[in-house]
Amino acid sequence: MPRTGTFGGFPFDAEVFAGYMAEQPTWSNAIIASGILQEDATLMGLIGDKGNVAVLPFYKALNLDDYAPYNNDGMTDNVPKEIEGGKQVSMLIQRMMAWKAKDFTKELTGADPIQHIANSVNNYYQQVWQAELMNIVNAVMKLDGMQNHIMDIASASGTVEDANKIDETTMIYAQQKALGDAANGFGIAIMHSLILARYKALGLVEYAKYNNANGLTQEVELPTINGLIVVTDDRGTIDTSGDVPKYITTIVGRGAILTAPKTNYEEPYYTDYDPESSAGVEKLYTKQGRVLHPNGFSLKVQEIDGESPTYAELGTVDNWELSFNEKNVKIGQIISNG
Repeated sequence: MPRTGTFGGFPFDAEVFAGYMAEQPTWSNAIIASGILQEDATLMGLIGDKGNVAVLPFYKALNLDDYAPYNNDGMTDNVPKEIEGGKQVSMLIQRMMAWKAKDFTKELTGADPIQHIANSVNNYYQQVWQAELMNIVNAVMKLDGMQNHIMDIASASGTVEDANKIDETTMIYAQQKALGDAANGFGIAIMHSLILARYKALGLVEYAKYNNANGLTQEVELPTINGLIVVTDDRGTIDTSGDVPKYITTIVGRGAILTAPKTNYEEPYYTDYDPESSAGVEKLYTKQGRVLHPNGFSLKVQEIDGESPTYAELGTVDNWELSFNEKNVKIGQIISNG
């Protein structure tokens, strides 16, 4: 079908639209501020223009357990020990969606309709990538070797006691259990709104403050708990498969998730026109690709059927393996009944 260059009756320029999309943050400001998503341009460089898999080599940390120092006593040889390495494997995730013009008609009331469309599509893809992120994290945390990163206080019987709910110390001990003496490596906590409400009831939520032009101190919507920035998301933070709901609070450190957008689509956004359906329908087609890689793990790409992993494949624990020493993985979870 011929392209009309319009959408919803308004002129549509794909290049201008792509520019609007690029100017907007892919993630919420709180997630960006936390630093847990580390933009890594080398990921797309490793994948290349036509590929979909990146292999990330790394050197293992130099620690005292593996590299005990020699005694410099004038008699002992200082024999070099070889640096050990490993690799992580990641895969490009590609998603797409299309809409009809009437889906956006009510929103196009401003002077710049393309900006309004971009705002709507950008918000949609924010939800997409947030859901993908939580799906991946929930999968890798079920791997053998990650037990110390999970504090599970939820009831297994269906009877909920106070001990099955978070309290003033839960977050502190969960951080220590995961990273030990490096427990201050966490920067963000992603939780269900009910869990945030409970922390508020416990008096543990603080808000960042700033001085306005009049010298007054005002509260801004940036809640923190024990120094961790809080992101509230009711998707991917609750498990309702059992007798009682289980709430999953995920704590993440800086650089815990490597990410890079796919930027080499020839036409990521374009319109088309169908003159047959309903006497003519304008359509908007979109697609985005992004690497979302939990740092310290490898995706078993041989288990992925297509050229882009599905949501179900990324959420399957058997499709992942641990690559780092678990103490170097800056992800932890608290599972509770409230």
